[in-house]
Amino acid sequence: MTKNSGFHEELQEKHKLYPVEHRFQPVLPKEYTEILTLHIAKQFGEKIKTLVHHGEYHQAVELTQKVSSDLGNDTAFATPLSSVLYHLGDLDLPVSEHFSLSRLNLLGNHRADDNFFKTLKNEMLTADRVDFMVSFTRWSGVQLLIPPLQELNKRNVPVRIITSTYMGITEPKALKQLMQFQNVTLRIVNDYRQSFHTKAYLFERQSGQHSVIIGSSNLSQSALTTGYELNARIPDTKYLPIFQQTKDVFNKVWLEKTQPVDDQFLKAYEEFQTANHKISASLVSQNSLYQTKIQPNAMQEIALKNLKKTREQGEERAVIIAATGTGKTYLAAFDFSEYQPKKYLFIAHREELLTKAIETFKKVTNDHDNFGLLTGSKKEWNKRFLFSTVQTLYKEETLKRFASDEFDYIVIDEFHHAEASTYQSVLNYFKPKFLLGLTATPERLDGKDVLEICNHNVVYEIRLRDALEAELLAPFHYFGIPDHTIDYDKVKITNGVYDERSLVSHLKNHERVDYVIKMINMYGFHGEKMCGLGFCTNIEHAQYMSQEFNQLGFHTTYLTGQDSSAQRQKVIRELEDPHHSLELIFTVDIFNEGIDIPKLNLLLFLRPTESPTIFIQQLGRGLRKTDDKEFVTVLDFIGNYQKSFVIPLALSGQTSQKSFDKDSLRVAVTHEFADLPGGSYVDLSSVTKKEILHKIDSIKLNSVAMLKTLYYQFKRDIGRSPELLDFLYSDQAPGLTFFIKKYKSWVETKRRMDDLHSLDKIILNDSLVLKMVSWLEQQFPIKWPYDLLVLQCGYNTKRITVDDVKKSLEDTFHLQIKNTNIHDNLIKRSMERLAKPLKKQQWSFGTVEESTFILQSDIIERLCHPQFGPYIKERIQYGLTEFRRLNNIEALLSSELQLTLFQTYTRNELIHLFQSTDQEGTWREGVKRVNNNYLIFITLNKSEKVEDHLLYKDYFIDPYHFHWQSPNQTSHHSNVGQNFINHRQREYNIHLFVRKFNEMHDITLPFIYLGKVDYVSSNGDKPMNVIWKLHQPVPENLYVDLIN
Repeated sequence: MTKNSGFHEELQEKHKLYPVEHRFQPVLPKEYTEILTLHIAKQFGEKIKTLVHHGEYHQAVELTQKVSSDLGNDTAFATPLSSVLYHLGDLDLPVSEHFSLSRLNLLGNHRADDNFFKTLKNEMLTADRVDFMVSFTRWSGVQLLIPPLQELNKRNVPVRIITSTYMGITEPKALKQLMQFQNVTLRIVNDYRQSFHTKAYLFERQSGQHSVIIGSSNLSQSALTTGYELNARIPDTKYLPIFQQTKDVFNKVWLEKTQPVDDQFLKAYEEFQTANHKISASLVSQNSLYQTKIQPNAMQEIALKNLKKTREQGEERAVIIAATGTGKTYLAAFDFSEYQPKKYLFIAHREELLTKAIETFKKVTNDHDNFGLLTGSKKEWNKRFLFSTVQTLYKEETLKRFASDEFDYIVIDEFHHAEASTYQSVLNYFKPKFLLGLTATPERLDGKDVLEICNHNVVYEIRLRDALEAELLAPFHYFGIPDHTIDYDKVKITNGVYDERSLVSHLKNHERVDYVIKMINMYGFHGEKMCGLGFCTNIEHAQYMSQEFNQLGFHTTYLTGQDSSAQRQKVIRELEDPHHSLELIFTVDIFNEGIDIPKLNLLLFLRPTESPTIFIQQLGRGLRKTDDKEFVTVLDFIGNYQKSFVIPLALSGQTSQKSFDKDSLRVAVTHEFADLPGGSYVDLSSVTKKEILHKIDSIKLNSVAMLKTLYYQFKRDIGRSPELLDFLYSDQAPGLTFFIKKYKSWVETKRRMDDLHSLDKIILNDSLVLKMVSWLEQQFPIKWPYDLLVLQCGYNTKRITVDDVKKSLEDTFHLQIKNTNIHDNLIKRSMERLAKPLKKQQWSFGTVEESTFILQSDIIERLCHPQFGPYIKERIQYGLTEFRRLNNIEALLSSELQLTLFQTYTRNELIHLFQSTDQEGTWREGVKRVNNNYLIFITLNKSEKVEDHLLYKDYFIDPYHFHWQSPNQTSHHSNVGQNFINHRQREYNIHLFVRKFNEMHDITLPFIYLGKVDYVSSNGDKPMNVIWKLHQPVPENLYVDLIN
């Protein structure tokens, strides 16, 4: 075998000639094990890799079995291969599927399966002895290890920890916590100046399967965050004795370089830390004299670009939806600088919001002269840029002081209030060149059509998970704590919801109070003073918790909606004051909006979480960033309550039941949400995990009872009967698909829920309108806009031409279309589709004559009806708005068909989009050719019903490469096989579509479009094994979901 140039090293062979430049190095007898094993392992590994690459899996297994047999270990592996983790005893196994005792692994915190602290937890829970040697030990890291340390303490597993005082970064608070555990022995390298950068974690096991992690991560928050940490996990073997070598170093440092950590040492170190902290603070304040100009962050850059673009497209109004704490006001200030208005108006409903906004604008613009307040207490009429409360502005005498076109740019903060009469007066009076609405919670709209004020033009959304990823919010450490002080099965349930009186009577018990306090003492909080918020069920519950805590030596209070704004502000100031004794506020829902306590470092969830909306709102209260807040601690007391499954819905980013992918939720819970961005961390006890997994497994989302529960919870979340538009912008809306699949339309759903209003009843009494809206709602989410655009044109003319629809396409999506052929053909197909009598029904929307669509007279009658017309139009608007949000609108400008990457498509939708002549419902094969396109359809997890010959070997190699096994008849010499191999030369496009399962909740699942792929290599015939390379890598969260 020819070798590449460069340096090589190998075992010397007899009779082999080596280059002039070479050097022999004798192998010592003690090195024979390592050197000979590595030599064989390399050769054996290359052989196995070749067999697997060629799809010869059975041969690879047989060769391994033969070698094993030759070495005296007769083994017959079960196929397909699986590794088995087990315990000869009665201990629980770590639930994570990624954890392995025997494999090498690189931990870099880039994916869910390499989260450093999750791996540390699993290593600890499977060890019989644990040793850590780390430079820095901080509270933010130690807190995360409390659950596994508790378990090891119970089992009397010895833990030795070496850390250091190098640079004064280790925290006394963290050392004190470690000293609480009887099984932990702690020693310290006490030298502030001498470098000590060692990071090694050793795990010894009675089974002999020891392991060591060596790398860059300390016991600190920075080890959690998503950047720049690398650690190697190395199993102990005779040929890679890294574990033993590291243990020797550990023992040497333990004996020669360290001293014990005792009370005397801690007192001296704390005094040193306090003095050192003052020096650091003075340095920071000196450095702050040299502040650079504030710049927009990456997410704000995108929002600003979208705002500019929407104005260029002629839009005069827009909305931005951004999670609390993500810098909405800064965003408004950056856009103010970009726009350069002559006169500017910023409206909010509370004066303290305006004062903060002016401070922000001054920071961004360095303009300290032109911003003024217009409130009940201050009126600076002469300022060019006014910040006004709506209560002052809406009065007639105030409005008359301004011309209607006085302000070229108006911003409305907390935009979801815009339906209120005070805001309506202002909006009806002023005619700005541009109006921007800012809101964190469009799902709590006061009025149904608040987004219609801005033409549903949502130019940017920053949801919680996005904000964490962009590090706009403080990270959270969430502990799901098992709470068996209450048996929720004994709480009375009314209409699928816990009866409040019954629930509170169970929540008010001394045992639970003691347990909550015990957990606060156990898990603690970041910083010196507790600054906590406890969420309670009602006023009675909040009063009880505060009284009980106060009797046990805490200083707490409670706040409710009955307290005045002044009283709330006073209490919040006391809580945030480091010198005030108040440490905890118990509250009922008043902190859901607009109340800011940036210094919060502890959240207590003391009531069962009924919906993802409430969960996210409660969590959001603590995530406001401050300079000295490293993270916020969240203690959630989880019992056997009926809706514990909403916790994974909220944490997984599947924040709604829109898709409710049970498999994804199971994986997320199993891995404890290890893919959470921005340094956030979730720890679920094994009991909590099992209870939540049981709840997920028992859910039947298509059952009448479950749909009723979801409907009424959504109704409670938004404070009124849900309407179709609520599903567009409510992040926590249940999946519309499940209701429509079950009941055929939203109005039929409301009838089944016994929640009709007068218009609903009128709709139900007209059979044609009911058929029209049912047809429209069953199209959602649409994958092409042409059907709805044809119907939209019907509001202006009964004879609709292809040009009418193209004009409507341009107006609706603000595009200038130059290549019209593809649109012409698809519009004609849509016209034919609308003219075709629908299945089992003898009606259609109209007829087609020479590329003109003519609406039926009874359809026109419904579109012109004063009540039916707007109701049907709302459905058309919903479909088009959702299309704009879910698809790449720029693709409509292309001269050829452009599908949206990672969008879902059914086979029938693809028949339409690729303009195939096949009938809908006829595509069942795994490969379909349409003109110069091959569409490959893959179901990753075949159902048990599929015959054996359809169980192809299809899997991801990595986010760029996919291994696909063709249908059985395909060979390298067949015409199809040659088209695959030479697709670029022969100008064929290969499109890859995958789905996890064939169906879920009795609904056939669509396929996810992964884009075009290129041929890399192949082997075997009838079937062929082909490796494809994707043009675009699969995004991390989707990739993790698909491979699990």
